[in-house]
Amino acid sequence: MKHLDTKNLRRILFLVLGVFFVACGSIDPDPPEDADGNPIPLPPPGEPWLIITEILPDEALSPHPTISITFNSYLDPSSFTSFGFAQLRSGGFVYGGRTEYFMARKELRFRPNNPMFADLVYELSLPGRSSLRSVQGSPLHPLVLLPRYHVRADRPYTDPIERPRVTWEEVEEIFDAHCNACHGDPSWQLPTLDRQGLVGVTSTQVEFPLVEPYSPARSYLMHKILPDYPQRRFTVQPPPYSDADPLTTEQIETIEHWIAHGAR
Repeated sequence: MKHLDTKNLRRILFLVLGVFFVACGSIDPDPPEDADGNPIPLPPPGEPWLIITEILPDEALSPHPTISITFNSYLDPSSFTSFGFAQLRSGGFVYGGRTEYFMARKELRFRPNNPMFADLVYELSLPGRSSLRSVQGSPLHPLVLLPRYHVRADRPYTDPIERPRVTWEEVEEIFDAHCNACHGDPSWQLPTLDRQGLVGVTSTQVEFPLVEPYSPARSYLMHKILPDYPQRRFTVQPPPYSDADPLTTEQIETIEHWIAHGAR
């Protein structure tokens, strides 16, 4: 059998590729589109979609409920608005409300502004879903199943959306127990974990304030103490190689609530 020279091999290769492109289309397909023909944003390369993992309650509601929406990733706080993210709809009745981000639990809590009429069926809608992003830049997955609720007057009112108030003294106790063995030792040359050294002070690692009052998600202290936060420099605090016990979710939430109420 005769050997094929380089020129003939190249011709055969181009012929095969031509047949492939005619049969299968471009290697880079057109982006997916929604029902209105608008392109659907895709996650950045190597990043997962932002996904809703749980919505509670999943059955009947009280006339003035709190609805919890939990995600698989931390949210970019600039990608949603507190008063425009969610609604409850029943025919011509539309109930807007306030949405609060509970960062430590990757959770949004929505509470309508006014009590709803009982004995109607309401559908949860998310007008702000198209702009919602994770901190990695991933959009919300387009296939999201949202619940329908029957509002019943005999259902007890759920817990309000408001956070518990936390004092600096409560936060200081956590730092004393888990952090200040190193941060309080001059030989380590670490920043002091007191209110004056945290609130409004820019981190030496990134261009973020350590604590931005009223905004836990924009406070680098939260990025450092959340064990799985994807965007920070170096390791979680307290570091795994130290003798300190890791912070519990409840302790992290205590610090988050303190910041959310103004870090006073």
